[in-house]
Amino acid sequence: MFEHDQATVARLLDADDGFRRLYNKHSLLNAKVDQVNAGKAAMGDLELEMLKKEKLLLRDRLQAMIQSKGLHA
Repeated sequence: MFEHDQATVARLLDADDGFRRLYNKHSLLNAKVDQVNAGKAAMGDLELEMLKKEKLLLRDRLQAMIQSKGLHA
């Protein structure tokens, strides 16, 4: 996530508790989705779809936080 913004993400993770909480939650959801997709965890289709939507919403919020700080063009 945010491969082109690694330095910015690192700065925000150090300085912004809200960003860090959202980032960690996104990472957790991403790991869950990966486990289900790899067949290592079972989950219903509807639950998986909702998990993916929540993950995408968090990603969008994180990106908005980066942009609002004026750190990303």
